[in-house]
Amino acid sequence: MGDIVSAVSTAIVLAGRLREISKNIEDAEFKNLLADLSLELADAKLKIADLMAENASLKEKLHSLTSASGERCPKCNNRTFQIVSTKPHPIFGDMGAKEREYKCSVCGFAESKFVEP
Repeated sequence: MGDIVSAVSTAIVLAGRLREISKNIEDAEFKNLLADLSLELADAKLKIADLMAENASLKEKLHSLTSASGERCPKCNNRTFQIVSTKPHPIFGDMGAKEREYKCSVCGFAESKFVEP
């Protein structure tokens, strides 16, 4: 992506040099085309910079989602489903069964799971 920005920057410099040369030329159409080229190249450079920023943001988001250590959330499928609490099961707690509360830190989905002893 850096090569593209460099190429566009070089093209902008060349367009500037052409503009300087065009001062000696009286052809209005040439000057208009040169001005349009300069504007298009500047616009392309801005769009590429925006794409690079978006790409970096998406890479960061992907890394944060793939490096999460929780279980997969049944609703959003991210690895952000984590245990909030564990307590004896209300009916089978005397036999060692537990009830665990899970909550997803991304979508907020929550549910209880029965854990056998």
